[in-house]
Amino acid sequence: MSRWRSKSAASTLPLVLGVSAQGVAWCVPGTASSNWQTWAWPEGADGPAALRDWVLKLAPEIEGTGQPVQVCLAPSLAQHWVQSVPAQTASLVELHAVAAARAQQLWGPTPGGWMVTGDWQPEGAFLCTAVPAVWEPVWKAMRERWGEIALHTPLLLAQQQGQAVWPQNGWLAVAVAQRLYVQHREGGRMASLRSVRWPDESTLEALQTQAVQEGRREMLRAGSGPEELHWLALCEGGERATENAGLKPVAWRKAGMPAAPLDAPEAVHAAWCARQSVEGAWHAA
Repeated sequence: MSRWRSKSAASTLPLVLGVSAQGVAWCVPGTASSNWQTWAWPEGADGPAALRDWVLKLAPEIEGTGQPVQVCLAPSLAQHWVQSVPAQTASLVELHAVAAARAQQLWGPTPGGWMVTGDWQPEGAFLCTAVPAVWEPVWKAMRERWGEIALHTPLLLAQQQGQAVWPQNGWLAVAVAQRLYVQHREGGRMASLRSVRWPDESTLEALQTQAVQEGRREMLRAGSGPEELHWLALCEGGERATENAGLKPVAWRKAGMPAAPLDAPEAVHAAWCARQSVEGAWHAA
């Protein structure tokens, strides 16, 4: 089982954290899901070292909830891609090596290499996630302070919660945590994935236009004609940004549930995704 899969929820909400390359956001159990606290480390500081010190010295104390602390890693930390399985791959060890090499090819070398995980498949293609290994001491410090933790990313949480309403075959654009993902789905699985960072000071209308452009580009690259593009924006007002005739909205939360503003810090978006997941607020309308 992937270490990135979400844990089952209990009646008492756990501590929820969102972590980006610039800071951390959290929501203490028992507080409103819009009551986010944030801390950004000084510019130029070593992110892993700064966050580790925060965890050990400044992070909130919590009483046992019977659940792991939920940690959602924003796109500035966690990278995604669809990994194909080479025909000559003979073992899971070889497949791990292939994925690790692909991470370095896509995202460049990083001190200590990349932590890579995925829904490992013996054939076809599957989604992979990579995080720089220099952050591993942070997860260790979290376990020392709170016990078990569950690592997530916004895209993986959206995928787990939205499987019932996402198209089994076709195209989907997901805007979440300052990243736009365009994916092609075949038989309920990702066949391809394109990741694009939101431009600074984006509006929902601009994101919608960008999604259509990126979707058309990916359809052309895949050799398919123009197809319907489903749209999911996990931010405040996102479900209403569907005026463009090239997009079909996908329902994703209960009416009235608070959402993260579009211009909120990336760590807040990540923490919000985890909080919505543990509350079970994403659903098929």
